[in-house]
Amino acid sequence: MSIFINFFDSLNALFWNNPWAQLIGLVALVIGVSAFLQKHDDLLRRNLTIYTLLMGIQFAMLGLWAGALAAWLGTIRTYISIHTKNMWVMSGFLLILWIVALPNATEIVDYFAIAGTSLGTWAMFREKGLRMRALMLLGTVCWLSHNFLAGSIGGTVIEAIFLVVNAKTMFKLFAEQRL
Repeated sequence: MSIFINFFDSLNALFWNNPWAQLIGLVALVIGVSAFLQKHDDLLRRNLTIYTLLMGIQFAMLGLWAGALAAWLGTIRTYISIHTKNMWVMSGFLLILWIVALPNATEIVDYFAIAGTSLGTWAMFREKGLRMRALMLLGTVCWLSHNFLAGSIGGTVIEAIFLVVNAKTMFKLFAEQRL
């Protein structure tokens, strides 16, 4: 029982250390879950656009600039990927990400954000359906690691939920393809 009390005390302290940033992360949580419940790729992309914008704001408020820059680049990338799948556009986003985020990466936590955004970029521009979601699942593992190490309550919870919801949606899509 004391483990649960200590856990919730730690969450409470983490929340009140920066309540506005944590609140933004929790709002992003709701939007992000709705994204991965979508079976249609474009609806997934639209909701992820809003989600990544909010997470970038949270990371900036927490002083995590590599994560904020990666998330904001992800926002623009996701929105543009709704309209084009051009390989040169994707390459441009990857190049910008690496030029902007890598110099700001000072700790291992920063590299998780960069790897997650890189995987998501490839998924958004070059893949669709199950393959897109599989790469996004790998990116989710990277972002889960980033958010946990960064102390983002909403970000950690959302990425853990993304793992479950995305895997469940992938299973449904796989089952539908088999019929």
